[in-house]
Amino acid sequence: MGQIAPENESALPPNQDFARPWDSITLARFLRQLPTGIQVLHDAGDRPLRWVEPSDIDDPTPYLVDHELILTSGFPLVEHAEDAATVRQFIARLVDAKVSALGFGLDPYFSAVPPTVIDACRELDLPLWQIPASIPFAAIGLAFAKLMEADNARLLRENAEANRHLMRCVASEHPEQDIVTVLAHRAKAAVQLLDQNGRLRHYAAPPGIQPAQGRELEALLAQASAAQGPKLVLGESAGRHHLAFPIRPTATSGARVPPLLGVLQLSFENQPGAAEHNLMSTALGLLEVVARQRVLGSFASTQLATALLLDGAEYLDAGAMELFNRSLGGTQRRAPRVVVAIPGPQSPVQDPNHALTRIRSLMDTTLVVHGEGRYTAITRSEPSRELLDQIEAAGYLAAFSHPVDPVRGEGQGNSLAANLRELARQARGLVPRLLDEGRSLSAEQLPQSFSALLPQEAGRQLAEHLLDNLLQLPSKRQELYLQVLRAWLDANGSWDATATAIDLHRNSVRRHIASIAEILDMDLSRAEVRFELFQALRFLP
Repeated sequence: MGQIAPENESALPPNQDFARPWDSITLARFLRQLPTGIQVLHDAGDRPLRWVEPSDIDDPTPYLVDHELILTSGFPLVEHAEDAATVRQFIARLVDAKVSALGFGLDPYFSAVPPTVIDACRELDLPLWQIPASIPFAAIGLAFAKLMEADNARLLRENAEANRHLMRCVASEHPEQDIVTVLAHRAKAAVQLLDQNGRLRHYAAPPGIQPAQGRELEALLAQASAAQGPKLVLGESAGRHHLAFPIRPTATSGARVPPLLGVLQLSFENQPGAAEHNLMSTALGLLEVVARQRVLGSFASTQLATALLLDGAEYLDAGAMELFNRSLGGTQRRAPRVVVAIPGPQSPVQDPNHALTRIRSLMDTTLVVHGEGRYTAITRSEPSRELLDQIEAAGYLAAFSHPVDPVRGEGQGNSLAANLRELARQARGLVPRLLDEGRSLSAEQLPQSFSALLPQEAGRQLAEHLLDNLLQLPSKRQELYLQVLRAWLDANGSWDATATAIDLHRNSVRRHIASIAEILDMDLSRAEVRFELFQALRFLP
């Protein structure tokens, strides 16, 4: 008996029960498929029905699964039909095993259902059917098998139709939103598509179904976004079932963990079945394809376009401006800027294609070009602390230029082309300082001066070279001369102001400056020499 029944769900891992094709079969629906003559002696309401099981043993419950229709000829009760307590114990065991109904056959042991059985079923609220001798149990089992076969065929047709609708979405103008909408309608779930940073991109839900929100959603996203996280995250609260699928491309050569492209999150009022799981798998695969197209595009073509924009484009007409705007993520209210990213000192060697993928994802743009060991991107992303932390966590250091000055009207394309070239030079100029300081930088956050562009270590080396003869003096003489030189340069060569600032006689200041000029072998009367010394002193400890 139980050997041909569906496998017990309790043996499955927690929250992994997706495949239940019998969910749509209920007692009322099955009864309508059976021959006339079956009498319902106790109706306890419609219940799900997953199997039909003939049994004439004293206790069939060890072999049963939930929601079965048990068919018995009454043999276990032949000697106890008048014993209400024994009959009640028999019915109670069936109720505890979550049997959906009891079908009592009238042949060959009984001509009518014993009153004790009717009373026990009514007391314990177990549906009871009286089955005449004219309807064999085999006919009932065959009717159930045909109903399951019809339902399976219907599910296959519905799944095929739903999959066709989902695949059509890929060719639509807004593929991700259309996939989310079709999935929400077909799966009867609240569906959210979030980007790699957890920001909502698209949403759809049938009336009355609420999505995961707040801390509940944060917990799902944290698990789904983890570098070594699972392919599926499950949660349950207030009777609702939540699922989260990380969207990642197939791992590329040299990449330990594929970059996260987004997260698909679904919330169900009831536990999802086989049909819903099939839809989720199809939608997830399509969203991965669309996300890769959106984030990656064509490496060759977009690198060429980026190189032309940064180095060769003279003018962008209206059509080119539209394509430019579509190549960048974020809102068009943000001005574009140029970013140069280089691998950090601890960054492992990566495949350039994987690195391009990561930079595009981080900067939310397809306009990235790789050359000379660095990646130059045009983006609308602003250098927030959060973004800089993400870039450095990914193993890169980035130099952000100023944003393009906003220009309206017909000159916008011409101004943009010229500005991008200038901003590219600006971002590249920060690279030496980027390497020296070992941190990401933004031109907006740096002082606007020539010395600000010079890396600290390089500036210190130049200063020590320029002042080498002075730094070779004994420490006390060296300290005095550096103090006098700093004060004299700060005072713009005024003897009196220098003397007052360091509390020396003006004649002593004159004598010390003359000695410094002789030691350095420099003409301090020349403005460019004084400027070089002024800058050098700023880089000394």
